Amino acid sequence: MTHFTGTAKSIRLIGGARVLDFINTTNGRRPGTTLKVIEERLTSFQFFFEWALHASLISAQEFDDYKPMVFESPISYQPDLDAIIAFRECLYAVFYPLSLQQAAPDAPLQQINLAFQQGVAWRLLRSVDGKPAWEWKPCTTAQELTTMVLGRLAIEATQMLVSGDLQALRSCTATDCDWVFLDISKNKLRKWCQMSVCGSREKLSRLRQVASQP
Repeated sequence: MTHFTGTAKSIRLIGGARVLDFINTTNGRRPGTTLKVIEERLTSFQFFFEWALHASLISAQEFDDYKPMVFESPISYQPDLDAIIAFRECLYAVFYPLSLQQAAPDAPLQQINLAFQQGVAWRLLRSVDGKPAWEWKPCTTAQELTTMVLGRLAIEATQMLVSGDLQALRSCTATDCDWVFLDISKNKLRKWCQMSVCGSREKLSRLRQVASQP
């Protein structure tokens, strides 16, 4: 396994939904991939917290509120990072086969259900400027913060899984990329997660193959 050396802000958000961008924080676990090792980008709980801000999964105010707890504590939060990665792979186990028009397995769906129920428990209806609005309960530990943020992802995942957006779900056709995305192109024939990256690399590889032929 290789570990990402860039910043959270440098991770591309091209999935079209935060759930898909979360799934795309690693690469190399797709069956038949040409990558020799898994490329892991979520290398610490602190890095995930920064990515959550980058992906607008948490607000700037929440980042400032929880920053002391996340960055100034001597605890490494490894169990929480393990839970985050496990839930990401649970989402991948559902969304990847659906991107290929295959059935989603029931076991990871039940895990999403559980995270959804836990996430809903962190929401409260309150009056904001005289109108009902959702707010989130404050967290006091890293474990609570993990549960709440994963709950937000689970809520969004359940909404997508029963929506018409699922028809636009695709997976990158590049042999060394297993990212998933929503195809919002006009002709709905998008092949790569990003033309400027995987598309260009695939086309260059084909040109080299043609040039090498006698």
